Amino acid sequence: MKLAGAALAKGNNLLVTGRAGIGKSAFLRELHARLSSERVCLWVPEGNVKAIAYDLARQVHERLGLTVPESLVPQRHRLRARRMGQVRWEWIGRTLGRLPVRESIELVARSLAGKGALVFIESLEVAPTQAEFFALLLEQTQVAAAMDDTNRRVRIDRLLWRFRERVELKPLPAAQCRAIAEQWLATRPVRFESDRVREAFLRAVEQDSGGVPAAIRGMLEAATAESEVTRATVRAFTHKAGVRYLDMTPTLVLGLMAVVAGRYIASGTNSNELYILSGIGIALFIGIRLLMFRLK
Repeated sequence: MKLAGAALAKGNNLLVTGRAGIGKSAFLRELHARLSSERVCLWVPEGNVKAIAYDLARQVHERLGLTVPESLVPQRHRLRARRMGQVRWEWIGRTLGRLPVRESIELVARSLAGKGALVFIESLEVAPTQAEFFALLLEQTQVAAAMDDTNRRVRIDRLLWRFRERVELKPLPAAQCRAIAEQWLATRPVRFESDRVREAFLRAVEQDSGGVPAAIRGMLEAATAESEVTRATVRAFTHKAGVRYLDMTPTLVLGLMAVVAGRYIASGTNSNELYILSGIGIALFIGIRLLMFRLK
C-alpha cells in the first residue's frame, strides 16, 4: 500500500496486477478510501461504457463541476443557470443519459483536464469502446487501475505503456492462509466430525486455496454452510479462484515443430517408419487443437 501511495504521489499512473480473486479491487478501494480525504478521487465501476460514462459524469459534476455546453441545458433552466452561475445535475442528467457514447466520453475527458483528479478503474477487462474511453482518461488525468495478470487482450496494449508504476499482488503464504481460517473458525460456529477432520480442513485451505483470498473465503463459507464437516466433504471443498491453469500452447507448438521436422527428415532419409510416425503426430495435433477449440 505504501508503494502504491508513493507512486501516485509522484503523479504516475498505477497498475495493480495479480491473479483473479487476489484482492485487486479491494486493494484499489482501500487506496481510494485513504486518498479521498487528500484529493478528488473518482471511481469507475465495471459495466458497459454508456453506464460508466454517465456515472463518471455525475461524479465529476458533484466533485469538480462538469463543463457543460449551454446547448445541453434544457431551455427552461438556461436563464436560471446563467443567473446562478452553475448547472445542477437534475437539470442535465436526463439529457446526458441520451447523449451518444462518444460525446459523453469527450465531455467527461474535457471536464477532467487539468483538475488534478485521480480516477480509479476497477478492471481493464474491457471491450474496445471502453478501451478507447480509458485511453482518453489517461490523456487528461491520473489513473489507478487493476488488471488480471493473465490478461492478453490486444486492445489494451495501447493503454499499458501509460502505466509507469506497477504493483503486483502476490498469493498469501500458507501460514497466513491458515491463520485467516483459524480466525474465521474462532468467530463462526462450524461443526467438524473430529479434531482430525478440522486439521485436514485447515490443511486443505492452506494448499487448495493457492493463497488467493477469494478462494479462502469461498472454502470457509462452504464449510460454514455445512451442518457437519466430514472427511468426505473436506475433499469436496474447493474454489475456482484457487485453481491455476497450465498454458499448454508452448508445448503444442514445440510438438508441432517436432513432427513437421520429422516428416522432412523422413523424406530426406527415406525412412517410412519416421514418415508414418510424423503423420500420426500431425493428426494427433489437429485432433487436440479441434478438441481444445470445442472446449473453449
